[in-house]
Amino acid sequence: MFETKQYHCISFWYHWVSNGKARAYSEGMSTHTGTTAGRPRAFDADAVLGQLTDLFWQQGYRHTSLSDIVEASGVHKPSLYRTFGDKEQLFATVLRRYLAEREQHLSSMRAMAGPGIAGIHTFFDLFEEFALSESGSRGCLAVTASDELRGTAPGFEDFSLKYRELMTSQMTALAALALPENAPDAALTSQRAELLSTLILGLQVTIRSQADAAQLRSVFAAIHALVDTWK
Repeated sequence: MFETKQYHCISFWYHWVSNGKARAYSEGMSTHTGTTAGRPRAFDADAVLGQLTDLFWQQGYRHTSLSDIVEASGVHKPSLYRTFGDKEQLFATVLRRYLAEREQHLSSMRAMAGPGIAGIHTFFDLFEEFALSESGSRGCLAVTASDELRGTAPGFEDFSLKYRELMTSQMTALAALALPENAPDAALTSQRAELLSTLILGLQVTIRSQADAAQLRSVFAAIHALVDTWK
């Protein structure tokens, strides 16, 4: 049962991005229209954003030059600027797009996990499967960028705070599964959500530090043991 859920969760992650939902978000957030009068854009903006997300993820913001961006995207500087603005504006768009993807990914796993303590365990089973996948092994772009840029970027100030708020909201909904619907405890749920958020953020650093599969499975086992104490 878990294997089926894991497969569909990861498949949904790629399908959601390729199906254009991230495209609509990123283009809606961009401060540039991407075209000038009588001059249509000759490239897929979302595909380029995906390529540049990978580039920033691999090299970091400061170590990525405009020449790197042009080479990775295959788009000339004038076209890039008309569509995304300068490097700072481009990176802000990349981060917003990434946070939208991240939120949808977490939401989809929560929806698949089911109710109760068992649902929380299933969520972390799905998260573990993703963390051990090729895509998940890169860690979290927002966490990596926060470490490099101290949580703020021109055009997207306090992006790390936005990510923290996103994570806390998702973990609050997850932690609420541990309590009966007819006996909610907002204070306890909030404490557990803060704990889970911190664990996941720390886990992303562990993933980024080249931890092997055995180490990651050990971390997830510790999370499962913690959740068991909530029964």
